[in-house]
Order: sequence, then structure tokens, then C-alpha cells
Amino acid sequence: MSIEGIQSFYYKNQTKYHAVSEAECEQLIEAALKVMSEIGLMIKNPAAIERLVKAGCMAQGEIVKIPASLVKAAIASAPSEMVLYDRNGNDAIRAGGTANYYGNGPTNPSYNDFETGERRPAVRADVAKNALVSDACPNLDFIMGLAQVSDCDQRIADVVELREILPNTTKPIIAWGLDVDNFKAEVDMAAAVAGGLGQLREKPFLAIFPGCPITPLVINELLYDKLAYGIDAGLPIIWPTGPQPGSTSPVTLAGSISMGLAEVFCGLVLSQLIKEGSVFVGGVVIVSVDMATSQSSYGSPEHSLAESIVADIFHYLDLPMFQTGGVTDSKAVDEQSAIEVSMQILSNALSGGHLVHDVGFMDAAMSASLEQIVLCDEVIGYARRIARGVEINKNTLAFDAIKEIGAGGQFLTHEHTFQNFRNEMWRPTLMDHRSYQSWILDPSDMRTRIHNKTAGILAEHKPEPLSEEVIKELDAILKRAEDNLK
Repeated sequence: MSIEGIQSFYYKNQTKYHAVSEAECEQLIEAALKVMSEIGLMIKNPAAIERLVKAGCMAQGEIVKIPASLVKAAIASAPSEMVLYDRNGNDAIRAGGTANYYGNGPTNPSYNDFETGERRPAVRADVAKNALVSDACPNLDFIMGLAQVSDCDQRIADVVELREILPNTTKPIIAWGLDVDNFKAEVDMAAAVAGGLGQLREKPFLAIFPGCPITPLVINELLYDKLAYGIDAGLPIIWPTGPQPGSTSPVTLAGSISMGLAEVFCGLVLSQLIKEGSVFVGGVVIVSVDMATSQSSYGSPEHSLAESIVADIFHYLDLPMFQTGGVTDSKAVDEQSAIEVSMQILSNALSGGHLVHDVGFMDAAMSASLEQIVLCDEVIGYARRIARGVEINKNTLAFDAIKEIGAGGQFLTHEHTFQNFRNEMWRPTLMDHRSYQSWILDPSDMRTRIHNKTAGILAEHKPEPLSEEVIKELDAILKRAEDNLK
């Protein structure tokens, strides 16, 4: 099965779990193409409209109708993989196929203070601690700031954030930006760390998140400008959208996803018109609305289900995707947060979501918690073990070991156990698998173990430092950004 002009990779990118069939993927994609060609999108940037019209789109004022042929050409020309490196130039992320990676989210206004538990405005120190804790968590693969810091001029909060992240992790970073000037400052910072813009382009450890379309179907002026700058800088672009069913998008998941795809496909088309072959990572993050309270809800089953549906679509298209997991509607790291993040993370692991962001968010992305990061790190390890499945071969079937032990024996001390248990058995760092008799001698609950592990990371983890020269250059770039505001 296929859509004329679009090749299906649905079965090539095979995952443990599919939420929709190949035919249903095609229905959703075709619905998005129909939205684009018959309804159109509101494009608030004259330069973007001009570029689209020259490519064959129809414009009536700010409403631009984009033909399916243009979308299909963009899908064909966009790379099927996004590669990010760590600060030292080592391969870290290859977002494509069914690869699965996890990281933080951006721009929440509040933080649950680690020492007091008090909810308060996010500050610069929170960003540094978030990067440090995430750097220490082996199952977190990329870093975002997890805050919009309040203790600085808000016009450069994004630049301040990156200044706090860079010394505290070697992992890849996804940076958001308020405007093009701020993105320029951030790219200058990353280039200073990489040893120059050429080195950063050759082995990027930074991806650009210019923001999201405004649902329904609006591409604002700055979004296009930031997209164009990121592509000109030679860095990967992250372009998600966040429909809210029953609020800013149709209440049905199918309607919300198809409309969201139209918003993402518009960004994809623009990216390929700016530079064919530019790296573009799209995503449709369904944020449910609780109809009893009108509050957004990431912890709903509809959110997790939609993540898997979107994964199926992007696997069909063979394009890299930006997903969401590790965020709870709970206001504390508690049983609700554990349930919600487990469902999100497991659904993404089984459906092969590529870049799964928002690890560490609380209260539907309005606050954040270091302890939530540590909890999610454990859940990601658990989910990855399930998604990895089992390998069935001569060694794992263990016939020779069974024959040697025979009836009534034990395998605990057998060589086969010693050779295979590390790969076969996931080992937790927070879950308690002790007997009651052992536990009662040193009792603790999960919340206490999470807190103690987080405290240990803050006290003991030392990220690989940047040189004093680089630190001075980062401060000089930030100072220039501050001076430009005057």
C-alpha cells in the first residue's frame, strides 16, 4: 500500500508496537495534505509567503494553500536521520529508524525546589543543576534547560540558559530561542565550545528548536525567521506542534493529528525550500484537555496513544521525530507521576519514538523537578529492557546448560548464568528487590530513595569541565547579548 508520490517505510521501520496500521497512516497523511491544499495555513511572514508562492502555492492574503506535490517533494528530499554528537565529537544520537532517545524539555516557568519542595520561579541555578543531574543519568541522551529562568532579563533568558547548560554536561543539547539574535549568541557559544563554527557544523552537538506553530494552522513571523537562521547556520531543526484536542484542535485524535501534521509539513516544506536536504525533525505532541477542568493534561491515555500513532506515521515517512515522555500532571514526585511517566516512556520505547523530550516536567509542563529526572531515568532503563526483547539462539536457548544440570539441579552457580546474566537481567538503581527481612533492617520508601540518589548526584557528580578560556568566551558572548538590550 502507498500514497502516490510517497514511499512507505512502515514495515521497514518495524517496532514492537503499532497503534495504527499502514492504511490508517495513509489516511492521516492524506487528510493532512487535504488540509494544506484546500484549507491552507495562515503564514505571518511575508518572506515565507513569497518563497511558497514562487514554489507553486496559492496565497490569498496570509492564507497559503500548499499543494500535495510540494509536500511530497519535501518528504523525499529531507534526510531520514538526524545525527548529533557529544561535546567531544563522539557519536551520541542517530534519530532515525526505530532508535529511541530521551531528554528534558524547555521553558517551564517554575521549579520544585530540591531542598524545600517549595514550588517557586525557575532560576539560573536550576538549569545548571538540571544539566548536571541529567548528565549523570545514563538513560538520558540529550539536554534541554527544563526552565525559563526568572533571575535575568527575560529577553535573553534562552541565552542565559545555554550558558548554564554548557559547563555542566557533555551530552547533546537542544536549544530554544526567542529570536534570531539570541540564536546567534547561542550558536556562538556552541561554536566556542566546539572550537569554531566549522567544527560545530561538522559534528553538531546543538540542535535548534525555533518554537511551535500556533494551533490551529498559524505559522508566526519569528518562527520562519528562526527556521531560516538555523538552516543557514547548518544545524538540525526541531519543529513540533502541540494540538490540544477539544480546545485548539478537533476533539478527536485523528482530527488533531492530521491537523498537526499539516502544521509540521508546512515547516518541512519551508525547510527544504530554504535548503534542500536540510535536517528537519518534526513532531505532533497531543496535549489532552481535561473537559472537567479545562486544564491541559500530559498524563492522559490519549497522550500516550497519540505518541505511538505519530511514531507510526513518521516511521511510514522515514523521517526523524520529536516525541514527549517523562512529564506528569502531578504536582509532586508521587504515585501518580510514576504511573503517568511509565506509560509515556513505555509507549515511546515500544513504538520507537526518536527524540522523546520533557523528562523532568511536573504539573503539565508548568514546573520541573530534579527528582522527577532521576525517577524517569529508572523508568527509561526498565522500558528499554522490555523494548529490547529477547534474542533466541543456541546460547540463549541454553540446551547444553540444561542438559548438564538436568532434573532437580540449580543454575545459580553455573558458568552459563555468569556469562549471560548481565546482558539478560536489567539491574535497577531505585527499585527495591530485597527480602522483607533485609528491608526491615534498613527500611526506605521510593520517594526517599529517589531523593537520596538525587542528593548524591548533586554532591558527587563532576561533569567534564570546560577550559577557563572557553568559560571566559561564553561570558563575553552573554555580556554582548546583555549589552545589545540597552
